[in-house]
Amino acid sequence: MNRRIAVLSALTLSLLLSACNKDKDGSVTGDAQAETSAQVQDDDAPAGEAPAPQLKYWPLLGPMVAGSYTGSCMRTPGTDTANVTITVGADGKASANGLAIDFRDAHNITLQRMANGKGGHGTSAMFHMNSAQEGAMTLSGIDGTASIERDDKGFLCTQVAATGKLNTQPLHQVLASLINGKKQTLSCGDIKNPLVRRDADVEIDGSVIKVGDASFDMKLASTETVNIDDAGRSMTLILVMPDARSVQLAYDGAGKLGMASARNTAGSTLTCASKE
Repeated sequence: MNRRIAVLSALTLSLLLSACNKDKDGSVTGDAQAETSAQVQDDDAPAGEAPAPQLKYWPLLGPMVAGSYTGSCMRTPGTDTANVTITVGADGKASANGLAIDFRDAHNITLQRMANGKGGHGTSAMFHMNSAQEGAMTLSGIDGTASIERDDKGFLCTQVAATGKLNTQPLHQVLASLINGKKQTLSCGDIKNPLVRRDADVEIDGSVIKVGDASFDMKLASTETVNIDDAGRSMTLILVMPDARSVQLAYDGAGKLGMASARNTAGSTLTCASKE
């Protein structure tokens, strides 16, 4: 398991544990993953070392977030009202009243879809560049807000009707071809007994994630969270089920599954890592 997946495992496992205290099947295959991931230049790679691959996620995510977002808006910081429209292209480029940011280079993207208790779901999308000076953007179909900022300039809009489009599809459907569901055998241990390890198969069968003997139907999840980190060099999918069971899958930039974990209702967590 490489260093990025190891770091990601620790971070996302803590999120998974804290999280635990729609409707269209689609098979996910390794072939589809190969079509939607690409190896591009890694500026941080040491001289002579092959660049790290990065997931090519914008062709999938772009149509979901593209749109014109306006409502009751104000400048930030402050409370001055503003007549502004936040425009987001399918190519990841966003703008608002002279403020322009290319979020194809976003260092971190967090997507979350949550059940609203009324039979529906709300989805939010958060984009962060390497620093606040480089920019950030949030689009939320949960509370109907949209914001964009860079340096000391930004805009916040409420009552944004256009954010409703974010709620249309479950995240696992939007990013289906990035979720490599081919059966793999990982080395696993229980958090209650970490010194004892055993092999377990991890796969996706239709909409169902299987980790060893545990099964999680993605269509039934009450919360879906997707983290795309390091400009696409890693991705984590976390699902929390209505009964508080949860599962997470972590991939590297080539789309290879490097880590999985499954938590049952008794609080036992099975953590699995690639044997390579």
